[in-house]
Amino acid sequence: MTDPTLARRGRVLGAAALLSCAALLLTGCGDSTDDASQRERQDVASLQSGAPAGQAGVSVAPDADAGRPQLRLDSSDAERDHYWHLYATCLKDHGHKMLPQRGPDSVDDTDQSPTAKAATKACAGKLPLQPPELERSTNPHYDDDYRAYVKCLNREGLKVHALPDNSGWTYDGDTTMSQTRQTEVDKSCTMEAFGGTTR
Repeated sequence: MTDPTLARRGRVLGAAALLSCAALLLTGCGDSTDDASQRERQDVASLQSGAPAGQAGVSVAPDADAGRPQLRLDSSDAERDHYWHLYATCLKDHGHKMLPQRGPDSVDDTDQSPTAKAATKACAGKLPLQPPELERSTNPHYDDDYRAYVKCLNREGLKVHALPDNSGWTYDGDTTMSQTRQTEVDKSCTMEAFGGTTR
């Protein structure tokens, strides 16, 4: 796996090198030696500070999600399970309480101890990102897609209604649909509604 910090650092260094080469090309087109020297000093300052050329001293905040595994709408169950297993294992290795009676990767969400908080922080880079389509912050059509998703669930026989803020749904009573069938319907309706086929 590539270290995202190194990759980001490589992009900054590469961009600075390209800017330096561009400055030299401009010098050959008639800039004075003093102007070229000034431009080179700016490029060197940019390399040292990590700022774009001409903006030495300006820092750019690192992306908190860089390096986290990104799930897709069409990620397989095996792929999803693999990433969640890596995250759960990391939490367990860092002392977070688990619920082994529910399964080897079941995290005790009620554990709010300092150890659990430290584990969560230490393992943040392994927490899978949900598909962008399923996040309101990255999907401008989220509410419309969610309504289409709930409509699809009902059309397929899973009688539910959306919570007022579209953050989930609840049953409209007892259901006779098997858990296996519910999982199939949920996957199918997620792909149909959030995959753009209803827009």
